[in-house]
Amino acid sequence: MSQLGLAEWTMPVFGVSAILVGILLLLPRTFFIGNLLNALSVVFIMAFALRAGNYRIALIEIPFLAIPLLLIWLKYPFKN
Repeated sequence: MSQLGLAEWTMPVFGVSAILVGILLLLPRTFFIGNLLNALSVVFIMAFALRAGNYRIALIEIPFLAIPLLLIWLKYPFKN
């Protein structure tokens, strides 16, 4: 994260948000919002990597962006 030009205090913020997103994914009503927030966090990481000139990290993040979008398309798996 320091290579991306982020301050040290942002790392715990990303960690706490990842835990909250994980909790949101477990609940059927918040499944869409959890995946949306997950995709947005990946886009933010990609944007910071591109701003820092690190194209390799941005390219590595593409599959991690596809996963929440695929989960949104497949819908909540534990509904029944």
